[in-house]
Amino acid sequence: MGIDFIDLVFRVEKRFEIKIARDKALELFENGNTSDPPANAWTDIRVSDFVALIETLVSEQNPESDLDIFDGVKQDIMECLGANECEVTPEAWLVRDLGME
Repeated sequence: MGIDFIDLVFRVEKRFEIKIARDKALELFENGNTSDPPANAWTDIRVSDFVALIETLVSEQNPESDLDIFDGVKQDIMECLGANECEVTPEAWLVRDLGME
């Protein structure tokens, strides 16, 4: 994961008024698909796993937020990666399916 992930993190942090600690992101990477990652990637993460992390952080850091987390993350992924709305599903992989670099 590279600049696309950093861009996505910044967008999500701004939208939900949260901070994503590096150790949380690293844990997400380590729990991702490290056994069969796509070419040129050491891991891959499902959209649902990223959304679950954001849900946890919003509940801890900004519990008064009434934003729909999946829809917000989906919008940020579409803007960041140029993905089509129909491509951004909970089952989609950020690298393999959505082209994250």
